[in-house]
Amino acid sequence: MADLITDNGKGRVALDSDVKATIMTRKVQGRLQSISGLLEKEIRAFGSNTIASAFRTESIDYLELATDVAKKLDGKPSAQDDIFAIEEIIIRQAMDKYMGDEALKDYLSGGNLAGYINEMVKTLMLSAGSLGGMAATGGGAGFASALGGRVLSMVAAPLAIGAAGLAIYQASSPAFRITIPAVLQIAKLRRARYDQDFEAYTEKLKACL
Repeated sequence: MADLITDNGKGRVALDSDVKATIMTRKVQGRLQSISGLLEKEIRAFGSNTIASAFRTESIDYLELATDVAKKLDGKPSAQDDIFAIEEIIIRQAMDKYMGDEALKDYLSGGNLAGYINEMVKTLMLSAGSLGGMAATGGGAGFASALGGRVLSMVAAPLAIGAAGLAIYQASSPAFRITIPAVLQIAKLRRARYDQDFEAYTEKLKACL
């Protein structure tokens, strides 16, 4: 998660340098768990496609962020869905989009969820480092959509983007570059914790017999 937020320590247009330094220091110390609140805040702050919020004037609730990601992946979350249900939509849509039908069928039949999510996150992080990687995270149409959805005045031909355009791309399209792999990673951790808690609960029940 730290590598995702900081672009492997290189930094991002929308990431404060002091925040980046804090994250990287705690990573080296092996103490990222001590700044879980900061990591959550950064993910939420990246979760809007507006230039203003990308530069830290606001952030959005995680449930709203996850809902936006589900919709970006062509999922159909409802207002009644809780976060677990929305993450399930995201996992299924991402599996279908990035891994293909066979992987999705394997997952639905009990395949290795953690392994699949790790592979998707790795692929998304690699592709997010360049404009050439847009094909893996939405392509040129996705880029235009990210800019056009909430920043209509900044729509430009993706292939004509120079240095200034790259800055706009980094600041205004976090749903492709950061929030999709971030939510996938969080969904994996949530399910791992759920499985651990369920196993512990089952063991306690067995001990009472």
